[in-house]
Amino acid sequence: MRHVSPYISGPQRRPVLSALQGGMGFARTDVISPGALRLSAIVLSAAGLALMLISFQPFVHSSLVSETGGDGGNVVNQVGFLAAGLVFALSMMCLASRKVLASLLTPSFLLLGLVVAYMVATSPYPDAAMRGVVLTLIGMFIAFSTIVLPRSERDLQLALLFGAAAVLAMSYGGLLLGPDLATHGYDAYEPQHSGLWRGHFSHKNIAGPVMCVIAIFGLYLARSGHRLAGWVIFLAGALFVLKTGSKTTSGFFPLSIMIVWMATLFGRGSAAIVVFVLAVCAVATVTLGSLYSDTVLTIIGDLLGDDTYTGRATLWQFSISKIPEKPWLGFGLYNFWSTDNVFLLDKPFEDAWDYRFIVHGHNNYLDILLNLGFVGGSVLLWVLYVAPMINYARARKIPENRKLADMFFTIVVFMALLSFLETFFLARNDPLWLMHIFAVFGLHLAARFSLGQARR
Repeated sequence: MRHVSPYISGPQRRPVLSALQGGMGFARTDVISPGALRLSAIVLSAAGLALMLISFQPFVHSSLVSETGGDGGNVVNQVGFLAAGLVFALSMMCLASRKVLASLLTPSFLLLGLVVAYMVATSPYPDAAMRGVVLTLIGMFIAFSTIVLPRSERDLQLALLFGAAAVLAMSYGGLLLGPDLATHGYDAYEPQHSGLWRGHFSHKNIAGPVMCVIAIFGLYLARSGHRLAGWVIFLAGALFVLKTGSKTTSGFFPLSIMIVWMATLFGRGSAAIVVFVLAVCAVATVTLGSLYSDTVLTIIGDLLGDDTYTGRATLWQFSISKIPEKPWLGFGLYNFWSTDNVFLLDKPFEDAWDYRFIVHGHNNYLDILLNLGFVGGSVLLWVLYVAPMINYARARKIPENRKLADMFFTIVVFMALLSFLETFFLARNDPLWLMHIFAVFGLHLAARFSLGQARR
């Protein structure tokens, strides 16, 4: 039987599937040629990816123990991202399909919007909460634009290639030209990190995961025809991950790839999803489970040489003790860590870390419950983890979307596992959050539109 491309249409053939840019014509081709607009879309997409991963102020050092919440309070980044948001908004109006934009009006996204709006309205500091939400929405908008602006999968591949190359050039260039800026120096709070690579990122715990995502981009490019460039990007990203010294990140990275490979091995997306759920349960057992089981604690100590996960166990115990105080609606968005809810507590002399000055709890799931409670947290967990699994299973049934779907789902799997050790949900312009929502949007689109080029 002859396969009909979803890009083919005619009086006797109707496309089985809508292309992402299906039905989109370029306006005023007498003013700007389609070729120029296509090039503009690729450049904008690559620039959006680079912006999400480099920001407007690279090489700014920060400690995990800090009174500043990272880039969220940085004026340069705030103004820069606001300006970038306007540019991408105009670009989306000119280049994106209305059907694609309307696809975001799903019950889960709308319900999440209501949860966030309620949290801002009831926040004790509504102005600060609103600023955080606006920056978060702009970052999400740029992440979405990066996927939908390119006119074809090949154009998206070029955007990923150029964007990833820019990120690698920035970090490796920093190591060559300014090693003092691109590596961790001595920090009174974290002396054990001295000499570890962080590139242009603020901390190695951000650099390592982001470079994992860069390597995942490289793997996808290598599978999609850009073999040399793809493998160079993959190897450069993987080497950087190793040099950050993060054992858990280095372990989650190949594990995520192997989990998604199950879909190719068994020919069904459900195989990868089942293994993913089992992996999440296993990681939950060896992280949070270590707080309740001496056996698990002993095993972790033997394997990692540190049964506290670099002091994170103290933060997890504290977080779990505070969740029952406001279980249903939480303490409010951006209203737990770095606020009086923690600052005004007595100094914990008996604990490894003084959690009063920690910027987050190093566990996405616990922090989601602290901020949004079980009600809002359930909605966010659905959007970030459950819906992507459903979308992946649907996207994998579309042959031309499989490689892209594998790439996006690998990022989601990696971020889900990393979430047991880091916090980045709704985190303004944090690159981990932006890469997670980038993958969520990618799977959302891959389940509904033709993103790839089918063979005729």
